[in-house]
Amino acid sequence: MFVKKFEADTLEEALKAVKVELGPDAIILKTITNTGLKGAFKKKRIEITAAISERNFEKKAKVDKVLNDEQKEAFHQQPAKSMNKTIQKYNNSPGVETSNGTGYGSLGLNKVVNTISQSTANLADVTSKTGKLLKNSLDDFLGEEEGEFLTDSAEERVIRPAARPAPREARREAPAQEPTRGKYAEPPAQRTEEAPRAQENNSPVSREAYNELRQIMATQQNKIQLLEQKILEFSSNYQFNQKHLNEAKGLFQLRTTLKTLDVDEAHILELIKKAQYELAKDDLEDADVVFEFALKEMASSINTAIPLFARVDNGEPVITILCSEAASGQSTMGMKIAILKKDVVFLQYSQDAQNNGATDFAAQVFGIKVEKVQNYPELVGLTRKAVEAGKSVLIDVRLNGKHSDETKKFVETMKRGFHHVEVLTTLSAIHSELYNRKILARYKDFTDGVIISHVDLCMNFGALYNVHKGHNKLPLKFFGTGPVVPDDIEGATAERLMGGLFQF
Repeated sequence: MFVKKFEADTLEEALKAVKVELGPDAIILKTITNTGLKGAFKKKRIEITAAISERNFEKKAKVDKVLNDEQKEAFHQQPAKSMNKTIQKYNNSPGVETSNGTGYGSLGLNKVVNTISQSTANLADVTSKTGKLLKNSLDDFLGEEEGEFLTDSAEERVIRPAARPAPREARREAPAQEPTRGKYAEPPAQRTEEAPRAQENNSPVSREAYNELRQIMATQQNKIQLLEQKILEFSSNYQFNQKHLNEAKGLFQLRTTLKTLDVDEAHILELIKKAQYELAKDDLEDADVVFEFALKEMASSINTAIPLFARVDNGEPVITILCSEAASGQSTMGMKIAILKKDVVFLQYSQDAQNNGATDFAAQVFGIKVEKVQNYPELVGLTRKAVEAGKSVLIDVRLNGKHSDETKKFVETMKRGFHHVEVLTTLSAIHSELYNRKILARYKDFTDGVIISHVDLCMNFGALYNVHKGHNKLPLKFFGTGPVVPDDIEGATAERLMGGLFQF
């Protein structure tokens, strides 16, 4: 059996490619819709995996071989049944090598059911014996009635009753004839008289017909198994709870919408319980009322706060420590925050020598003094020197995921030795929900707030909402909304998060 993948922009184009290359008998094994990240960076493509038996593929290849380009194009434009008749007629014509006279199209897209070859004389009595086996065909199971078969023309249906054996003398006198093909079957007695002499002793099925029958049954069984797996996959991916059938219309729409936005199921259930408790029964049927209630509840659950240096009124120096792991945009966010403060010393701590390069251009433009250090004693010394001079300090601690214990000890030392110390953990909106959860779980014990960078590039605000709800005691302090220093920074608000979630 040949198996091949076809890819196109639309389902029609993909099916046309399958039909042109493999013929109308191709079995569709799998259909996939390939999209990019939320459909933004990659055009949607349809991928079809199709298969065809070697015997049927050889039959179609023989027809393609004798046609020129114009004839091939016209041939491939025909309906599947017409292609099937043409292929069958050519392969059954004199001078064309074929293994048997079996009709083409047993398992294909044109829903034709294969029958036992009638070119072999000793197969006439096999038709009635194997009828029930062939009825296991998926196409018969889905579309045919009890006791029906299709003739070799693949278009006309014939009900073939079991033939009664004729007298031996009649069978001896009756010459062997080809099976009658037509719209209506002959009466049992007449067909029996024309039965081949090979039926006299109820001869067994030939090896060729037996192998053909086994191939048909194995292919059909494989097709049934594939469909059963697909049904199981659909049922596991879409588990519709029976208790939701009687749910209010507004609640059902809210549940469905929040699921599509990747909001965690636990948060959805919490909102629905509050809505059922606080809203009237008629209001639960109104989607607008339910969504307005959910929006208010979600916005009120978001914890935000202003930074410590904005709350200190007596002008005392404030030490702000930014900690996170690499590739979170923390250095740029630190520079933006440093520009918001007055008389600030910017200290960058990193154990990697490659991160200790030249001073950032923005620091030179805005006159920010940047000191790069590689050990904690030096960092503490420079901090104490700046505080004694009456300057605030912003410390950018860049880690590689292996020094969280050291960072905790350093933060505890700073809080014991200085007043007004605030620790902020930086997350990136373009990182996965799982990664951001891991960062907060690592630093939550000594963190006072959260900064979220790259909010302008976020494709999944539901993930940000889930991360924040999971660590709701840590307030959001700043949002980074772009690469421009110092413009693309704003104080964290619930409205910004809800606006990104619901796209308004």
